[in-house]
Amino acid sequence: MPKSTRSKSSWRSRRAGRSSRVLPGAVETITRPNQTWPIILLLTIWRWRWELACIAGLVYVWHWHLASIRIFFTDTLPTWFAVVLLIGILYWLIADTPVRRFLHNRTWCVITRHRVRACLIETRMLNYSGNLPFIVGCFATKTGQVVWLWMRPGLSVEKLENQAETLASACWARKATIARHKRNAALVRIDIDRRDPLANKTIDSPLLQDTSGMPEAAVADDAVLAFLTPDSAPQDSTTLPPAKTGSGETRTRTSKTKTTAAVNDGEAMILGANGEDVSDYV
Repeated sequence: MPKSTRSKSSWRSRRAGRSSRVLPGAVETITRPNQTWPIILLLTIWRWRWELACIAGLVYVWHWHLASIRIFFTDTLPTWFAVVLLIGILYWLIADTPVRRFLHNRTWCVITRHRVRACLIETRMLNYSGNLPFIVGCFATKTGQVVWLWMRPGLSVEKLENQAETLASACWARKATIARHKRNAALVRIDIDRRDPLANKTIDSPLLQDTSGMPEAAVADDAVLAFLTPDSAPQDSTTLPPAKTGSGETRTRTSKTKTTAAVNDGEAMILGANGEDVSDYV
């Protein structure tokens, strides 16, 4: 066999073996969105807007006001007053104040938004053009956060229906609920529940106020019977307006009422429509 033919055949066999080792089964193709640089830059700024705002604020304070702050705390104020002021500022940021709640909720909203996007990427929640759902915003609730998604063409809430547990795991939450908007199918709401507001609370019933200090035997025998007081017995008959007969005469109609129960010396007695005791038949 010529040398050139042997080399070509061996090269093809090595290439086939390498391809079979790399791709043993199916081939997964992940497309990238065809976007221009201005669009990518705007989306990046929108995604990292809170981080960029914090960095810009720190740079501004460090560059323009650091010298003034240093002079204010070292030369203008006494040492003890500066220490008390710093402790007050730390307490204002750490204690349960509106500022602390705002910072805590906003931090979790930023974390939740990034975690939801990472989960969407890992679960391949893409359309055929390679675009992810657009995260409109993340807002704080009493139980966690709510994330609003704008579904791109080719995506719907049906692809997210089975990803509730995956989203809850990715966001370090206890539960995630997915629902679409009532009027617009492109808007999808994801509720991230991190805490249960009723978990550490005891709901007291007002029905137990009269029996809270009584022993169990008295509650079982007497306390329940104390609430079962008999109703007032209705009248035996009620006079109705006179009814007209065919000959022009009038006659008085009476309607009999049934007395369902009467109490006599602690014993219950049931009366029929005609006043007869029917306790033995019931």
